[in-house]
Amino acid sequence: MDEPKAVRLTSPDNAWAAGAMVISLGIPVLSVAEVYQPIALEAWSTLLADVWQWVLLVAAGIALSTLPLMKRAEGHGSRMRAVQRVEAIATGVVSLCYLLLWFALVHEYGFGANPLTQLMVAGLGFTAAVRVVQIVWGLARYRRALRSGRTTHVEAIAQSKET
Repeated sequence: MDEPKAVRLTSPDNAWAAGAMVISLGIPVLSVAEVYQPIALEAWSTLLADVWQWVLLVAAGIALSTLPLMKRAEGHGSRMRAVQRVEAIATGVVSLCYLLLWFALVHEYGFGANPLTQLMVAGLGFTAAVRVVQIVWGLARYRRALRSGRTTHVEAIAQSKET
């Protein structure tokens, strides 16, 4: 028959996601410390480049902070959803920052001029966007399950099962 499945909220608690979050925090740290300068953005506007680095720093820091917050919220559906909403907003901002930088790189230097840099920046931007879609999809599934009364236990996918 049609056996209802448990609703699982996806967690960023894995090495790849955590690594991408750390890299996303490291880049604006380097920029704020003036080790790295987003020259393609500075070609458009120095103010834009300055705002970009601080917005990315704050958003990446918030996104990274959701890792321990999700651990603390584990097992509490409403808390887990709240953490994921925060992660979705922060990760969406991170995505927009990287996609803006990628667009500036392509505009200033041409597509493929610095293929590794463009690939990394675009990859981080698109991956962050996909993470936002993943969160929104999971939260929508959770809402539908709540409406139909089908949820009994909430867990994050990346959490190990205890035997």
